[in-house]
Amino acid sequence: MTKFIYQAKNEAGQIVSGTVEAENEKAATQALWENKLRVVSLRLKPTAPGLMNLFNKVKVADKSVFTRQLSTMISAGIHLPTALSVCASQAKSKRLSQVLRTVVQDVEEGHSLSLALSRHPDIFDNVFVAVVKAGEVTGKLDQALLSLADRLEKDTSFRGKVRSALIYPAFIFIVLIGVGILMMVKVIPQIKDILTGSKVELPLVTRFLLAASDFMVANWVWVLIGVLGLGIGFGVFLRTKTGVKWWNIISIKVPVLGEVNKNVIMARFTQTFHLLAKTGIPILDALNALADVMDNEIYRQSLYRIASDVEKGIPLSVPLSKDKNFPSIIGQMIGVGEQSGALADVLEKVGTFYENAVDEQTKTLSALIEPIVIVILGVGVAVLVFAVLMPIYQLAQVQ
Repeated sequence: MTKFIYQAKNEAGQIVSGTVEAENEKAATQALWENKLRVVSLRLKPTAPGLMNLFNKVKVADKSVFTRQLSTMISAGIHLPTALSVCASQAKSKRLSQVLRTVVQDVEEGHSLSLALSRHPDIFDNVFVAVVKAGEVTGKLDQALLSLADRLEKDTSFRGKVRSALIYPAFIFIVLIGVGILMMVKVIPQIKDILTGSKVELPLVTRFLLAASDFMVANWVWVLIGVLGLGIGFGVFLRTKTGVKWWNIISIKVPVLGEVNKNVIMARFTQTFHLLAKTGIPILDALNALADVMDNEIYRQSLYRIASDVEKGIPLSVPLSKDKNFPSIIGQMIGVGEQSGALADVLEKVGTFYENAVDEQTKTLSALIEPIVIVILGVGVAVLVFAVLMPIYQLAQVQ
């Protein structure tokens, strides 16, 4: 008997989840149906990733190479277990190689590829599994895998552009913090005797800098522990439900970067939706898969609400247009796609629009960073000069 994890709807229309043991996927679905549960999703019980594998993530690029290789071999008529074994032996990632060997075993035992992949949600998310399943149902698995590979490569390139745009400001911020600490523990102590040895009353800024410098030099161990503690504590907080919700809100509300992040979310949403629609996955199933892989909890809940309305027979464009988290243009364009029967094409165009918008925003952001950095450095230097030179100037005036 094999253990499956399911999500299903009961007679009241509520989503319930649990586990069921059965010989295969069909038997598991039948068992749930007999208990008056309509299956929403069904997958094999995930394998335990192990402690070392938590730090051995599979790169998107490695997953893309595997997907394209598997597509090529299947289109060439190679038997699926054989093709998977070849991919496992050629995979650069040891973690991916191990997982693919497990997938081979499951496929040889009679499970479908999509079900075997679903055992490893840390590598193959619900969108990946849904597209593979659609390819199995339509008999076009090689084309489904090829579409997935294209999407993964495009997503990798897109993420790289955004990451590159954000690395520079992060680097500058770290440098500024480092310079500030160096000034407090090395420079200020060297001129302390000159400043405190005079009878001139020191400005408030100077007294503050001297006090802060004395504290950091005398208690540097506790300061270091405090900084590390705050960093670890903040990291733990971000893993809690409250922390995730707080970060999700901040990430789309902060000036400039919030707008960029919103467009990144819209770009990924529309392009992934395009992939699912092109593969022939029903809209409701696509929405649920998109919600499951959505990084931002605010948008995840929005998609669940929209999916609930679509299940009632309401056209997708209606709840999408009403949801305040989605720009009205997306609802309008999807409405056009629904009426024309070209939803996948419309989604692709909207996704391209948002990707281009993110490209332009990241370029603008990079151009804005330099003057902002200059202003911050200028203010810092001005404060330091005032705090150090003002007492010296006053001392010269007295003498």
